[in-house]
Amino acid sequence: MQRRYSVPYSVVNDHPDCDGFAVVKDLGNELMGCHRTKTQAEAQLTALNIAEYGDRQLPPNYRPASSEDVPEGRNCGNCLYNENGYCTLWSANIRANFYCNRWASNQGLRADAPAPKKDQISGSDKNKPGSAATQGGGITINAATTKALQTKADTHNEDMRKRGRPSWTRVRVGALKAVYRRGAGAYSTSHRPGIGRAQWAMARVNAFLYLARTGSPKNKAYVGDNDLLNSGHPRYSKKKQERQRSYEPTAAMKAEAQRGLDWRREFGRGGTAVGIARARDIVSGRSMPIATVLRMRSFFARHEVDKEAEGFRPGEDGYPSNGRIAWSLWGGDAGKRWADAIAERQDDRMHKALDILHALNNL
Repeated sequence: MQRRYSVPYSVVNDHPDCDGFAVVKDLGNELMGCHRTKTQAEAQLTALNIAEYGDRQLPPNYRPASSEDVPEGRNCGNCLYNENGYCTLWSANIRANFYCNRWASNQGLRADAPAPKKDQISGSDKNKPGSAATQGGGITINAATTKALQTKADTHNEDMRKRGRPSWTRVRVGALKAVYRRGAGAYSTSHRPGIGRAQWAMARVNAFLYLARTGSPKNKAYVGDNDLLNSGHPRYSKKKQERQRSYEPTAAMKAEAQRGLDWRREFGRGGTAVGIARARDIVSGRSMPIATVLRMRSFFARHEVDKEAEGFRPGEDGYPSNGRIAWSLWGGDAGKRWADAIAERQDDRMHKALDILHALNNL
């Protein structure tokens, strides 16, 4: 059995009512959630602890680094989990000259280290592209995290009111949800090694609250969420929203993707989690941004060879093969024709733009 963190909730992989990774309450082993991956379970675990205990629940052994029992040279300031004065392990604000027994060296580790392949997730099953572009994007986040963000917004605003701070210090929970979603997305590109996606996203929320409260960021490079600040904030800047071209799947693609989902449900094989998510998007008629269309073209190009395997066509042994099911999940032949056509038009526009740029340079 695997357990993580010395807090009231744990992640286990042997709960009788969960086939994957379960989040349980240590007292009574109550099942709080069941997840396919450990990353998803740890995200819920982080959110539960933040929601229940707030952002200042440090361990009893958190103490000044000058204490006699603290090894020389160790403090929160040079700890792996310190993110601009915020501990991503305990989800709490910390002092650089303090220490706890979970200290880990940050030597040789960068906060912007490229994300490993397993953390490079594109898009979301619940939120449409661009949902974090504004404070009112209708972002869907799990209940525990939503509660945590609401608590943070309420606590922050009440503190600003009591201290008589200007109205521009106030924040909306919609802004915090957008910051959180941006942080979760940025995690797929780079993050400090050893930090979970939910912790990384919540650390960005805390950096945003510090900026809202003080008028300036701890890290001068942090400017990516200035458009979510109160419009009267001295650092507020309206981000130019790019109109992203998107493309709706055809009826033939929807029928093929539904066939893939039906096969997957019947045979329990074929395709991946990404392919299943793509099929659901196609069946629901969700518009696809050009980046997704290009990924679809790449998929079909890589898996064209699957058509040569036995079981791809009706009447062959093993029909439908795993490759045939996966092909359907991405929209089948109709999806390939659709993605190829859009990608070719995109290439044509790119070449025309380059030709114009070349001509201007030669003037």
